[in-house]
Amino acid sequence: MLDLNCLESFVVAAETLNFTDAAQRRNTVQSAISNHVRKLEDDTGRTLLERGRGQTMRLTPEGHALLTYARRILSLTDEALTTVKNSRFPWAIRLGTTVTLAQSVLPPVLNAFSKHEPDVQIHIQCERSSTLSERLDARDIDVAFMLDQGKRAERIFAESTPLVWAGSATFDPQASAEVPLVFLTDGRDLRRHAFDALDRAGRTGHIAHQSPHPIGLRAFVLAGLALTVMVKPAVTPPLKAFGPEDGLPPLATSVLSLYRHSRYSAKETDTLAQLLNAAIKGQALGERPVRLDKIRD
Repeated sequence: MLDLNCLESFVVAAETLNFTDAAQRRNTVQSAISNHVRKLEDDTGRTLLERGRGQTMRLTPEGHALLTYARRILSLTDEALTTVKNSRFPWAIRLGTTVTLAQSVLPPVLNAFSKHEPDVQIHIQCERSSTLSERLDARDIDVAFMLDQGKRAERIFAESTPLVWAGSATFDPQASAEVPLVFLTDGRDLRRHAFDALDRAGRTGHIAHQSPHPIGLRAFVLAGLALTVMVKPAVTPPLKAFGPEDGLPPLATSVLSLYRHSRYSAKETDTLAQLLNAAIKGQALGERPVRLDKIRD
């Protein structure tokens, strides 16, 4: 492991190309700078600074390479110390969710949570629901809000919610005989729901666009180029939900769930669970959350 003190001396020595000047800048003696550089050379097994009596000091190619990394390491160290020192929050909940839910359901929930638990920070990690299960098992996250992955001991709630057609408010689903659709490139389940519903209604649709990422999918939808299928709570302005009144068949239902790692428990997480559950149901979030045992499976 590279010594931070040695890295600091090396960076100053590389910038001044003079051990005496470097020692003055670091408020130490020349021998200390020399020893720090020598230790780095011993650790790396490479000469970093060419030096000798009567010769101009200069960086070797290996020295140039290490200088780049040394500056990055020291910068990240300073950033980490500053972040920790300036943090107001004693601890954080590591929340995993999907990009779609983070863009729609989470904002009002986070606002309400901050009022109930002002001293708790939330770290958000966005992944596909299947990946979030792996992150939860690996303890990379504490809780996961996602499409249901099956009943497990860690599941706090499972809330059934309709699937709906989602599109731009300017989209006209009657403009063409075939309904233009956009899905994630691996979104097989939602594609199946869409085409099964259209077939039952005697309508046809076609895949007009695809994207490997939810942000790309959302761009096509907001551009008014196609419809997609989402859980109803995820359809928030500027998106609009379409249905039978727009000439589109009803869709099936899906389930949104919150999972918590089996070794993780805190009352603050209960508050978050209550608020998420209320948001899925379309309930007001300003009131005091209900007790957790009211919403368990």
